Amino acid sequence: MHFNSAGIYYEQEESLVAGPWRDENTIALALRDALGKFEFREISLRDEKKTDWPALRASKCRSVREFEKEYLKIRVCALNEAELFYDASAQPRTEADISLHVTLNPHGTDLEMGRLLIKLFDACLRWHVDEV
Repeated sequence: MHFNSAGIYYEQEESLVAGPWRDENTIALALRDALGKFEFREISLRDEKKTDWPALRASKCRSVREFEKEYLKIRVCALNEAELFYDASAQPRTEADISLHVTLNPHGTDLEMGRLLIKLFDACLRWHVDEV
């Protein structure tokens, strides 16, 4: 992501496509690379549409609906200015009010960071609601 003077976060122009993303090291290295590219960039998003999303274009999905069905967004942000820890969060597809979180140590191993990201992803996929 980047952010502008209006405080809006928006996708970086080039999406990072991680090879075998279920590999802990691969996903951790892709995350570290994306976080390293985070910066302030002034841009007007007034004329942008969902179909302009770099991630949508990189996915090869034919529609926003297909993209949102096939992919799960995991948001990663620093917990403080010193970036001692990151919070990774994701929302199960069937939940509008619940997000799951894990804390990542940016100074930890790629294996541990990747393991936690994959665990978060899998927990969201397994999430279901029992009707009462």
